[in-house]
Formats: sequence, C-alpha cells, structure tokens
Amino acid sequence: MALALTSRRGALAAGASALAAIALAATMLGRGCGVTRPGPDAAVRAMIQAARAGDRKAVWRLLSPDTQRALEDRAQKATDLVGASTRYSALDLISVGASDDVPPPTDIKIVSESGDRAVVELGGPTGRAQLELVRVDGRWRIDLPAYRGAD
Repeated sequence: MALALTSRRGALAAGASALAAIALAATMLGRGCGVTRPGPDAAVRAMIQAARAGDRKAVWRLLSPDTQRALEDRAQKATDLVGASTRYSALDLISVGASDDVPPPTDIKIVSESGDRAVVELGGPTGRAQLELVRVDGRWRIDLPAYRGAD
C-alpha cells in the first residue's frame, strides 16, 4: 500500500511539474529568446558615460563616420593654421570629462526612429536637447551635423 501511495505522489508531482513547465512556456511565448539590439538611447547613454569618464577614444567610436570625417578635416585645418609646428588629430578636438557644476541628463528618450535614423531627447535640470543618430553596420552612432557646417 505504501508503494502505491508513493508512486501516486510521484505521479502527481511529475504532473504538477509538467503543468508548471507548460505555464512557464506559455508566459514566455512571444517574448523570444533572441538578444535585442541596443537602441539609439543606449548609444547616447554610452556617450555620456564615456564623456564623463574622459575616454576620448570611446567617444570617437560612438560618433558617426560623417562626424569623424568632419573632425579629421578640422584637425587638419588647425594643423595648417599653426604652420605644422604642432600636429592636431581629431581626438585632440574632443574635450570630455566630468563637470561638477553640470549635472548629467536625467531623462533620455527616443523621439523618433525611422530606418537607420533616430532622434533622442535628453532632459535634465539644465534643459532639453536633441541628438541625431544614424545606424552604421548595425550600431547606433551620434551624428553631429553642426561639425559639418561652414567654418
């Protein structure tokens, strides 16, 4: 009799486990197991973190190719202006670091995203600003059109 009771309990436990597994699978259905790619707001957060840490190379990697070319052109012009006694690189034109008197943005949200272009708004105690981003090789990069303007 004890054997029959134990096997019945085992069967009930196995059935309950199976039902729990089915319920878990049903709740996860539609969520997918794939890793989602970071959105444009993640690139902005990475830029803020790199800038506050003073990591100019990380900031450089987060800039769009057009912005990088514009900074390279400006560095070359700066070198030409000083008569090549000093050679400037695009990284020399990037000024980053934490500023004690300027708080970081507290609100970062995607305003628009269409294809490979997006606009992200940053807000905080000092006001609001918008950044344009472009997707390059599957990764979001900050695009600064003002650097491509007339000098």
